[in-house]
Order: sequence, then C-alpha cells, then structure tokens
Amino acid sequence: MKPTYQDIKAAAQYRWQEIHAAIGIDPRYLKNKHQPCPACGGKDRFRYDDKDGNGTFICSHYNNGAGDGFGLVMHYLNCGFDEALRAVAGVLNMGGANPLPIPPTRPQTQPRPEKDQIGKLAALWNGAEPITADSPAVQYLKSRGLDMAQLPENIRFLREADYWTTGEDKPLFIGRFPCMVCAIRDTGGELQGLHMTYFQTTYDKPYGEDGLHAPHYQKLAIKHPETGETLPAKKMQSRKQGSISGMAVHLFPIPANGRLVIAEGIETALAARELFHTRDWGLSATLSANSLAKYWLSDDLKEIVIIADNDTPRPVGFKAAHDLAVRAIKQGIKARIWQSDTAGYDALDELKEAKRSSETQSDNLKHTIGGKAA
Repeated sequence: MKPTYQDIKAAAQYRWQEIHAAIGIDPRYLKNKHQPCPACGGKDRFRYDDKDGNGTFICSHYNNGAGDGFGLVMHYLNCGFDEALRAVAGVLNMGGANPLPIPPTRPQTQPRPEKDQIGKLAALWNGAEPITADSPAVQYLKSRGLDMAQLPENIRFLREADYWTTGEDKPLFIGRFPCMVCAIRDTGGELQGLHMTYFQTTYDKPYGEDGLHAPHYQKLAIKHPETGETLPAKKMQSRKQGSISGMAVHLFPIPANGRLVIAEGIETALAARELFHTRDWGLSATLSANSLAKYWLSDDLKEIVIIADNDTPRPVGFKAAHDLAVRAIKQGIKARIWQSDTAGYDALDELKEAKRSSETQSDNLKHTIGGKAA
C-alpha cells in the first residue's frame, strides 16, 4: 500500500536530521545557529531549528522565509513537493518508494585552521568580578528561587559585556549589558569556554533621602531589530569547535569522599544541591544534555548522582543521564539518576514547589495557632 503524506510525515518526525543528511546536506548545516544556507549560500541567512522534530528551518531567501522538513528537501534538491515526498519516503524505506538520485557532494572550500580563542576568553574571565554575597549575579540567582547560602566557584560578574547577533550576511552589534559569566573547564581545571547570561536591570521605587533606585537583575529580553525574533539571553563561547563537549562549570569541587552531583543547567544544579542538602558533595553543571552524556569522569570519582530534566515530548535529559550512568558504572563508579515525577519539571521547579508547600504549611500553622489564641 502506497504511504500517504501523513504516513510519511509521521515517520519522519524527529528523524529529519538523518533524512536531510541522507539527501546530501552536510550535517554541519543541521544546527540551530545562523550560517550559510546549504541550498542557496549566503553567509548567515540560514538556521536549522527543527521545531517539534519537524525539520523546520529559516532562510531569508526561501519563499516566506521559513519552511518544514519537506520544504528544505525541495529547496536543496530544487524539486517539487511530490518529488520531495518520494525522496523522503525512499530514505525511510516506505512503500517501496525510490528516492531521488542523491546529488554529488557539493565542493567545499578547505577551511582555514581554527584559531584558539583562549586569549580572548581568558581576558573576558579575568576582567570579570568575583562574586560576593551582594553581587548582581548572586542577586539574580536568588531571584530564581535559590538561597545561595554558599557561593559557588567559577561564576563571575561583568558590569558590561558586548552582545552580538547576525544581520543579513554580517555581524550585528546589539548593545552592552550586565552579564553573569561562568567558566567552562575540563577536569584538570583548564578553561575551555564561557557561559554568559545577559541581564537587564529593573528598578524599585526611590528609597532613602537621596531618592536612589534599587536595581534588580533579570534575564535579558530582547528581539532582533530586523526580524523581530527573540534573541537568547544565554550564550556560550568556546576556545575551539568541540572544546566544551563533555566539559562543565564546576560549581563546587569534588571532596575527598569522591562524590559528585551533575546536572545540565547552572540553576538546576544549585537547586539540586539545596533540595537534597548535598553540601558534602561536589557539583557540576554541563550546560546541555549532549555534554551531560559525554561528561568527562575524573579518576577521583567514587559516586555520582545525575539530575535529569523531565523533558517533553522526548526524554532527552533522561537519555543523557542514562548514557552517563552506564559509562560511569563501567568505570567502577557508583551512579544514580534522579528525575522529577512531573513532566516538564527540573530540580529548580521541584525546589520552588517545596518552598511554596512549606510556606503554605507555615501560614496554616500560624492561622491555627492564631485562631486558638483568640
């Protein structure tokens, strides 16, 4: 029976990277960042965002500026919808469909040797302020629901940091903003990259005799001036391509007991430490599920607890945690995984829920005691 469009679409969901690579698109273009379009070139007109596993992309020179997985097949192969449908069915081996002949690999210019950006990263890091109890970075983390009773390592604050994005075929300077800077290091402590969270300031009403305003810091909310697209408040820089894979922000060092808690996000990691009272454990944030799965396990580790986000609709966080746990056990390291029972939750969500529950119980107790006293 010949597969329908809906059959092929359903089978292709979450497999579009594989499909697009199979029709000849270089996998380096199948990433969610501004870059040349594999079909029509340019410099940074293309971005592969694969929303909801549907192979979606953005190209300012394609029809209305964006398309789905089938659209990219049509754009790359310069073919119509029916031909694209047959090509996808062929890649998926559905209904005996024959794919279009794969075009020969397009000639690629030999890239220049990549420059090590360690000097630039070190200058940024060394120019940032170590955090204190009243640091804007600590204030921000407290506003996220963390108590910050102990100050972590490898977090600093920059009063002003450049924010760049890309316009049509050229870099675009957006402005300078306060920024929390986190050092991404290997297990030997060598700097491999920086994680940057850009802030915007808000102000309370004037206070004091001089009418000063109290600043508060929250994640930057800004849109691309040309496209209206929401720009990320968090960015990462690496010294070389691939240098931060498997690396982490080491928030608290591994103690003599060899125990370590590992999570994806910085806030998630700090929340897990507070939620489970693991002050006698080390703490690391890998910053992505991919780096969590590839986390470098040091020789001094004896036990790890991996904090997995309960991602939906795909269990990306749990799969990464499972892969790391299996690898750790094979190396003789005791490994456990924790994950929230609530879909879409992480450790920070659980910590906030626990605090809300505690406050409610406290209010109820006060009300009860107050009622009896009356």
